[in-house]
Amino acid sequence: MSVPLNAPHATPLSAAAALDAEALWKATQQLVDRLLGAIESEDALDACLDVLVDLLGADRGLLLLRGSDGAVLVANGRGRGRALTTAEREEASRTVVREAMEKRHCVQWDPLTAAPTSGSFVSLGIVSALAAPLFVAGSREHLRGALYVDFRDRRKFVSDRHVEFFATASLLVGAALEQHDRSQGMREQLREVQSHCMEARQTPPLADLLAFPSMRGIKEEIASALSADTPILITGESGTGKTLLAQAIAEASGRRPIVRAVLGASDDLNTITSELFGHERGSFSGAASKRMGLAEFADGGTLILDEILNLPPHAQQLLLDFTQFGTYRPLGYSRAEPKRASVRLIAATNGDLRAAIRERRFREDLYYRVAAVTLDLPPLRDRREDIPALTESTLRRVDPGRSWTLSVPLRKLLVSPALDWSGNVRQLERAIERARQRAVARDPEATVLTPEHLESRDVDHASIDQAQEQAATPESSDAIGVAWQKLQAERGRLDDLEKTMLRKALDASGGVVAQVARDIGIARTTLSSRMDALGLREPKR
Repeated sequence: MSVPLNAPHATPLSAAAALDAEALWKATQQLVDRLLGAIESEDALDACLDVLVDLLGADRGLLLLRGSDGAVLVANGRGRGRALTTAEREEASRTVVREAMEKRHCVQWDPLTAAPTSGSFVSLGIVSALAAPLFVAGSREHLRGALYVDFRDRRKFVSDRHVEFFATASLLVGAALEQHDRSQGMREQLREVQSHCMEARQTPPLADLLAFPSMRGIKEEIASALSADTPILITGESGTGKTLLAQAIAEASGRRPIVRAVLGASDDLNTITSELFGHERGSFSGAASKRMGLAEFADGGTLILDEILNLPPHAQQLLLDFTQFGTYRPLGYSRAEPKRASVRLIAATNGDLRAAIRERRFREDLYYRVAAVTLDLPPLRDRREDIPALTESTLRRVDPGRSWTLSVPLRKLLVSPALDWSGNVRQLERAIERARQRAVARDPEATVLTPEHLESRDVDHASIDQAQEQAATPESSDAIGVAWQKLQAERGRLDDLEKTMLRKALDASGGVVAQVARDIGIARTTLSSRMDALGLREPKR
């Protein structure tokens, strides 16, 4: 029968001077049961040390792990169900720990048998200490760290049987920590892959993205490549929707799972290889668990390589081999036959690959491997006729429960040549989302978007006034409408400023309207009327 994880051991082993085989076996059973319950817990390090300290009846327990530079640091410290403070973690015999790691077996310090060592035992009140090395699973050549406990109560006993139990416990604790690391690594890896996996993200259907007049040529290109497995390269300025189109193509082709790799986060070859193709446990310092690469996760589906031009030249050879043969080798992979993955590649970049090839920043042979079909997305300024429809599409997406319409002045403003739309579709979507929020804030029942809802900070500051003037020039009736809308927007802003100023003045005067009227130099009746117009109630006396 399993023992609950936090169940204290009734009689600590160190309470008895001698242990028989039955007592040792029962304690070992409890140790195994409770460690199994600790493996999957978030505080596994705490739980493992608590179990060991409790069963032995020790006063302190430390887990020390070896860093990449060889330094041995305290990873965790517990003392009878509580966490040790930073200072308390240092109150341990590093001499015993060092000896255990150097000799690679369990070491006991006992004042009755050991020669005088450092004064730390006396000053800290340690009467006995045990330390045992922890090894990387499957290898007694690679030290992972050490396990340490000490006793500060002279009534406790630490015999050979106690040392034997501690040595066994160190093996079991080491195995439990290894399993915990693997589980933790898998959870982290799953979270990472989920962040790359695009299937769960809502994407407009491919037909909707290609429904605009400016996309007619791209639509024809995609139609011929959709059912094939040929690699696709999507180019275009930042914000034109390259990743969105790549995902829509992948979904329309039925090649799932869909995994996205954002390249350029690092220029370290090991990091890039690990990201794309994975690594074996122990393949480099810090590789505590095996990692699956994005290529393996995308096997049978689509791998989207975002910003491929950011891939450093020394890593491009790895991708070239994968595109040619579908084979790859994770870091530390020692088998003769490489791994294989069948994926459809869709690469995207906002850079000039041709120029990069001329400047020898990008391999020409890799270019031809990823650019079997090339789709060049035009910037928004070259597809102004699509802007009103894109705006309506954005409104349907962010607020599907309301039927929004665009006023004629706003439509003309959005397509005006004076607006450069340097951020392309991404900038347009942000501007419209914020305009919708502003419209609803002013009128919760609003269904019409007008120029006054558009904020200058969301478009080009210098050109919005010019765009409004250009949008108003063709027809006098429209010009009057635009001028009126602009006047109302300015009036609303002035009202807001006036209301804020009057609130501050009333607060400062304790709500005395007459004093505020004197301060700003107008009649009290005039101020009262203005407060009524702005919705500011005159304070009751």
